[in-house]
Amino acid sequence: MLRSLVRGPAASLFPAAAMASYYATSHGNATTRNESSVGFVRQPARAIIANPDAFAAKLGRMAADGPSQLLVIADFDYTLTPYHTPTGEHAHSCHGIISGSGFLGHEFQAKANALFQQFYPIEISPLLTQDEKEPHMVQWWERSHKIMVDYGLHAHHIKDAVANADITFRDGFQPLFASLAKANVPTLIFSAGLADVIQAVMNKNWGASFWTPNVHVISNVMEFDPTTGRLLGFQEKLIHCHNKNTAVVRDTPFWNECHSRRNVVLLGDSVGDVNMTQGLDGKEVLRIGFLNAHIEERMAEYLTLYDVVIVNDGTLHFAHLVVDLISRQSDDVAAP
Repeated sequence: MLRSLVRGPAASLFPAAAMASYYATSHGNATTRNESSVGFVRQPARAIIANPDAFAAKLGRMAADGPSQLLVIADFDYTLTPYHTPTGEHAHSCHGIISGSGFLGHEFQAKANALFQQFYPIEISPLLTQDEKEPHMVQWWERSHKIMVDYGLHAHHIKDAVANADITFRDGFQPLFASLAKANVPTLIFSAGLADVIQAVMNKNWGASFWTPNVHVISNVMEFDPTTGRLLGFQEKLIHCHNKNTAVVRDTPFWNECHSRRNVVLLGDSVGDVNMTQGLDGKEVLRIGFLNAHIEERMAEYLTLYDVVIVNDGTLHFAHLVVDLISRQSDDVAAP
């Protein structure tokens, strides 16, 4: 149980009921099936704490400061959303929702898929450094955005593509964000995806109630012709998976809320995501990472980058538990 992984004085932070409801070594997603109707077998999700004593000490310091010193920064694709569909297919990202919609034709889909096949192995390669990957990621994002313009994406395509997409959220998303809103914790969804798609997905799944004042989205923003609705391009700051840091957050409403807060809970799924707090000097950062692919090959690296690594498409209940403990909002969290 969780107490077995969190030792020392901070172990007392974990209420007994919460420990009983969260098994850090064998916790499964409530939406996960061991075997689906098409034979897909999903392994039980696990949360691995890299250094239990360091984790407990860090959490203890953050809990002592309370929610008034907390902010949360979360990636979107494959962090707040699962990596696999219930039948084991690779779930859509923001860009994938557009390319998979079919609205821009088969030729566009073929080009988008070719870009994915070319650049995704580079993104996840354990053999390349972040500096070596970065020019490839810039090229991938720029070419992906260019073909959206070239093939005539319109504003109405966004809403229609999202309406037809089977995109879900990890179990625990709604209670996590409800807790953050209740505690008035500034929360940034920081994505290398598409801001327009993220907003449409949130509106589809949660409606206007999701947009509480503490929630902010920073991502790639489309610019449409006001008369025709056709995509003209993107706002100047290109956000890709390896340049997500405070250089693109400064001079935003979120920055005005967060820059004086001492503690950060970071949620990500990539090597680049750990840098989302870069530039927030003097912060205590607790990093929770979702390792979605090539788990055995990448586990050692992720355990050096994240305080907690969640594998096999686990839930957001661990993050919710951490936020509730820091916020001291309850003595328990709902069973996952």
